[in-house]
This record gives sequence, structure tokens and C-alpha cells, in this order.
Amino acid sequence: MRCIIFNNEEIIRDDLGVAKELFSYARLVLQSGTVVSVRSTGLDIILMPIDTIAGKLVLGLLKDEPLFEAMRYYVDHLLLNAKRWPTVVEKLAKYLDPWQGKRYVGLLSSAEIEKRFLAREKLASIALRIINVGEYDLYVFSTELLSPIISSKLCVSSFCDDPKEAIRQALIVEKYVRGQGVFFYEKLHEYDLLVQVDPSDVRIVRYRLLSSSLEDFAKKMNSTVKEAFQLQCELEEKYLLSFNVGMECCLYARGLTTKDPGGHQT
Repeated sequence: MRCIIFNNEEIIRDDLGVAKELFSYARLVLQSGTVVSVRSTGLDIILMPIDTIAGKLVLGLLKDEPLFEAMRYYVDHLLLNAKRWPTVVEKLAKYLDPWQGKRYVGLLSSAEIEKRFLAREKLASIALRIINVGEYDLYVFSTELLSPIISSKLCVSSFCDDPKEAIRQALIVEKYVRGQGVFFYEKLHEYDLLVQVDPSDVRIVRYRLLSSSLEDFAKKMNSTVKEAFQLQCELEEKYLLSFNVGMECCLYARGLTTKDPGGHQT
């Protein structure tokens, strides 16, 4: 969707190349709060006031621009910025009820069931909830001051108001941190990590990391934006890592330089 966007002092966006000629009209729209129809360089343009998170702005659209196209653009924007949860996160989230405020989520695993029970005994007094979910014990904490764990692995999220995001973070720690003990998402860079990107994904991950936007990524991949968006979703599902989080992009980058079990660098 091609548009022009003004505030009271400057042109924010000009897809039509006529914003300078319309600036005085834009100020009139802001002052009056009414819609104005203007013709400039052969284009019929409608200028309308809108309330946004950046304050009152003026949006200019071609008069014959279908409203459907504007709505499609808006929906695309919502989808690109919406949080998407990997399947494993959705599965574990069913065990937790929404909470008010913020909480930590921990995932406890151990090669031996006896050691898992010992860790559970240590943590029981400070845990708000303990749920057995097969290979893991799922914990909810209100504090990060946790008992030391030596013979098991406890992976803890940051302080989250969304249970699904807390679970995703804990899963990331569990997936990429090596060793036993208590590990926190916010301290990932301090730990011994093993991040491997499958050879078939290396080119896609590299292009996404080097892209400034999804549109730029689509150009690099010689694909449509829709196809590029699907590729990104598949990667985030597979690796649990979001391309919108700087620290997690660093993990992707680390994965590109990790040698596979055969000794070949990805």
C-alpha cells in the first residue's frame, strides 16, 4: 500500500513523491481534524487525520486505493509482529494457568529418576507449582534465589508475565546449554553452549541474519514475502529462537560457526 504520512513538523513517509507539495494541506487536516481531498501532479489523494502511538498524524492515500488493500497491509503488519509459539511451547503451556504479575519457569531434567526426586525435594519449599511432564519437571517460581542443583539440570526463564514466553526461554536454555546445575536464560552468554544449525538451513539462517527486514530477506532468497515469512516461522519453530531477539540472533550466528559431528563447519 503506497501512502504518505505527516506529523505537524515533518514528512514521515512519502511513497507517492508528492508529500512536499501537500505539506500545507496536511497541517490544515491536523488543525481541523477533517478529511481533505487534494489533486497533485495528476494524482487524487485523500488526506485524513489518524490517532497513533506516535500522536496525531495525517495519512495520505490515493483516492482509488481500495480499502481492502489498506486492511490487508494492516493485517500483514499485525501478523509480522504477532508472537508465534513453537508447538512444544503450546504443549507445555497447557499445564499452566495464566498468572498475574511475573514468574520464573524452570525445567528440570536428570538422567536418573532418583536424582530428579532429590532435586524436587530441594526445590519444593520455594516452588509455587511442580508438574511432572514426562521427561521434565515443570516448575513455577516467584524468585530466582534457588537451591543449588548438582546432579540434575534446571533451566530457568527470565522474569515473565507470559507463561508461554517463560516456557520458551526455559526450553532454549535446556536445548543449548551443556552441563548440570542451575542455568538462567538471562545468563546464556556465560555458559557452555552447543548450537548447531543443520546444513540445509545454513543459507537461510545466514540470509535472515543479514537482512534488515522481511522484505529484504525475501529479496535475498529470491522469493515472495509470504514465502520468506513461512521460512522464518519454520526456523523459529525448529530452533525455538526468535529473529526479533538480539541475544537469540547471536545464538543463530554461533550455530553457523559450529562444527558438526563429522568435523565440518556449518
